[in-house]
Amino acid sequence: MNSNYIQPRTRQELSQALGQMTENSRIIAGGTDLMASDHGRDSGTDLYISLFCLGDMAEIYREDGWVRIGAGAVHDAIEKNPIIQENFRALSMACSKVGSQQIRNKGTIGGNLVNASPAGDMLPCVCLFLGEVEILRADDTTYRMPARDFILGAGKTALKPKEALYAVWLPIQEGRSSTFVKLGSRKEVTIAQISMAVSWEKGEYFQKIEGYLGAVDTRPIYLEEMNHILAGRAVGREEREELVSSLRERIRVIRENRKQPPKLKITEAEQLYKERAVRSVVYDVIDQMEGES
Repeated sequence: MNSNYIQPRTRQELSQALGQMTENSRIIAGGTDLMASDHGRDSGTDLYISLFCLGDMAEIYREDGWVRIGAGAVHDAIEKNPIIQENFRALSMACSKVGSQQIRNKGTIGGNLVNASPAGDMLPCVCLFLGEVEILRADDTTYRMPARDFILGAGKTALKPKEALYAVWLPIQEGRSSTFVKLGSRKEVTIAQISMAVSWEKGEYFQKIEGYLGAVDTRPIYLEEMNHILAGRAVGREEREELVSSLRERIRVIRENRKQPPKLKITEAEQLYKERAVRSVVYDVIDQMEGES
């Protein structure tokens, strides 16, 4: 079928375009996932709305104790932005590990969140930093909601018809460090099989530790046990292995309770990969935490 194409240049023009959307319309940001899904077939899309010319959606700046990241900001720009590097190191690290350099040059934080893939690299980080998402309506008004409430499940978000993700807001938290680790299935263009984003308060020992595990369930998993096991003490092998055991058990429960079988035909050993791989992730994360303290 024939498709219409709109390329708004202002927020008002985007709002007007949103008013024309149907259930068969699609929004293009970097287009890295959309082009792959539509390649070689009739997608049935009646309208494409491109965000490419919306400069405001690519900007990153401070405002009233927050950092605002436009939903159209690409991973490479976020990774190298000094504001992000100073305040949200884990997010900078996560952006550096998204796909290939070509994908990082085109793929956007908004697209990563809206796709709501369990393997999305941005999801654990935005949750970790208590982020909020700003959503634009067709009437040119916006509203914000916690990022943890935006992701409803695999491929599902809280976006309503005729709405678009416009920006991500992260509150600046002074005196904290953060890090991100990911293990993937491919060496160069890696898809996360398991990832972890962690932040903590600086001091003699780790304090007030927050952590999220990604690519294990349909949404990032909050790791409340990290603070209980690691905070306020010298962390040795015993503490590391206690955390490994706890996370292995959580992953096992998720795997056994999964209602749908894996999309790919994989062996039993491959199904147990994440329970085994989490040990490497835990050790890498703690090594990086100790290197930052």
